[in-house]
Amino acid sequence: MLSRKELEEIIKAWPDENGVSSNPEIYDQWIFSQNQYFVDKVYLALGHDRVDRLSEKQLNLLNNALYRLKASKSVFDITLEEIVGQYEIVTEYMSPLSVENAVENYKKRQKMN
Repeated sequence: MLSRKELEEIIKAWPDENGVSSNPEIYDQWIFSQNQYFVDKVYLALGHDRVDRLSEKQLNLLNNALYRLKASKSVFDITLEEIVGQYEIVTEYMSPLSVENAVENYKKRQKMN
């Protein structure tokens, strides 16, 4: 929880209509803390094992999906279930590992011929 003073500093540092912050350091710290909170929430929802097992393509797709989710609402309003849902869409429908492996094997066989 932010103290009243911290909150006032963040509000004062918030960029104006031209995108200029009166105190970029305070604003950047706030943005970093929000991003870190979201990363922690993702790892809480998915666990390190599931994230570590993603292929590069799946990781990119999941990052894009989570970025869109984060852009659509406050990180505090995003539920763990929504994060798991994005993970499942990526790993089960958009780019399952079995399909990625089959495509990779097909491409290898084509190069051999």
